[in-house]
Amino acid sequence: MKRIFIHIIFLIIVATTFAQNIPVRDPFFIRDIEKSSLLNDTIKHSSIKPYYFSDVKNICADSLQYDKGFLYYSWKSKPGKKPSSFYALPVYEVFNWFDLSKNILYGLNIHLIGLFDYSIGDKFGVSYQLTGWLLQNTPDYMFAKKYYQWIYNGLGNSFRDRGELIIENDIRISYTPYSFLRLELANSKNSYGDGYRSFLLSDFASNYPYFKLETNFLSLKYSCVWAVHNSYLFEMDTIYGGGYFNNYNKFNVFHYLDWKIGKRLNLGVFESVITGNNNFFTFEYLNPIIFFRPVEFSLGSEDNALMGANVKFTINDRNALYGQFIIDDIIVGQLINDIKHTLNPDYVGQYGWFANKWAAQVGMKSYDIFKIKNLDIFTEFNIARPYTYSHVRPEQNYSHKWQPLAHPLGANFIESVSGLSYLGKRILFDAKIMYAFVGADTTGTHFGQNIFNPTMDGNQGYSYIVNSYGNTVLQGVKTNMITARIDFGYILKENKNLSLNVGVLFRKICPEIGETTQQTYLYFGVKSNFVKREMIY
Repeated sequence: MKRIFIHIIFLIIVATTFAQNIPVRDPFFIRDIEKSSLLNDTIKHSSIKPYYFSDVKNICADSLQYDKGFLYYSWKSKPGKKPSSFYALPVYEVFNWFDLSKNILYGLNIHLIGLFDYSIGDKFGVSYQLTGWLLQNTPDYMFAKKYYQWIYNGLGNSFRDRGELIIENDIRISYTPYSFLRLELANSKNSYGDGYRSFLLSDFASNYPYFKLETNFLSLKYSCVWAVHNSYLFEMDTIYGGGYFNNYNKFNVFHYLDWKIGKRLNLGVFESVITGNNNFFTFEYLNPIIFFRPVEFSLGSEDNALMGANVKFTINDRNALYGQFIIDDIIVGQLINDIKHTLNPDYVGQYGWFANKWAAQVGMKSYDIFKIKNLDIFTEFNIARPYTYSHVRPEQNYSHKWQPLAHPLGANFIESVSGLSYLGKRILFDAKIMYAFVGADTTGTHFGQNIFNPTMDGNQGYSYIVNSYGNTVLQGVKTNMITARIDFGYILKENKNLSLNVGVLFRKICPEIGETTQQTYLYFGVKSNFVKREMIY
């Protein structure tokens, strides 16, 4: 096994002598790919992201992605030689935020990316993004100050104490030795799922290093990722007093198998395991074709393992239903007791075992509604039980740099999120609304929403006690959250990714204990629509 793994790495290093794989970034192209996956056998596996141009050549060409750039440089090999290409272009966003609630003008927020893509044929590709954020100020919910670190959603920690500067590297080195196999070494993100949210693996957290293997066979597509994530922990200094901020590496493995069943149904099966700082990748976890639970039991492991499923049912060429279900820990007998209690609140048996940890999603998306081209809508419902994604060892929770690897709300919530978008030749429109009920934690309590708290029932020496039984969804401080955003854009030049944008963002939090907070922001600026970043968390 070690020899095979070393051979794979060697292939990646020497691949520059052979041949392309560049990820699709343009949101217009991504939308077309997802729509084309409905009743289209050429796009069988829309739940595995990112997409690559070598897989969607019949839908969009890589050169068109760069031709839409307002400024770009391109180079292609001469006819008769092995086809190769190089592209370089800037990506930029310059926005000013105005807090209508406090009558405060924040100042410019500048987002600059230098993007460089090099490919040889359809076999080898290198993609590099150097991203810089210079932030005067942003809405409070987009970042959090954890001890001495400023953590921005989707970006990670800042380099300066007050959080104004963020630098991020995104690199992918992809090699396809055969049409059915892709190997990738990267510092970037992955995502599994067809919905706006993902309970399996989302792209909410910042970039992380990983090695990925993807393979296609008939109606199956399999993705295996070995990744390194970070846990930030604040630890007390027992000798000198006070405390210090520590960074722990944790080593994660993700498996996802998607099966196209007939023309209408996709079924995906997911599993992951998170090992501790001292464990690196256990040899058994290097095997890409295994089930983690039997391995865990055979090793006597206390690693954090999850299992889940993703399903998409195509109604017709414009409408689809989708859903997810994940299991963190569960005992069937205890789950049956929970169902009995739900059906009969007077049920006197044990129910609500703390380690019955699961989450579920159901949603629908429609394209070209009312027969208007590029007018799309989606709506979905999400629910997660308390303590899902947390672990007895805080460094092994399902997170990276204080950001969830799945849903941004963590756990112990019920959420509805919907969106309406229009991508025209000159007019852009995007509106989203999220309404959530959350069972929030307070200082000195752990009701299951904060996935970063260690979770075990009984007295474990923490400042709180997790009850063994009686745990229900939304326990804790019941909090209503609403976030809504409306964004209008006007493309300055047709077929170019440069637009003027103006938008309004509204957010309100109503806890049953404490004060209600409400924020309304107006923003305006110019951007190249090339890298999409969501604002609904």
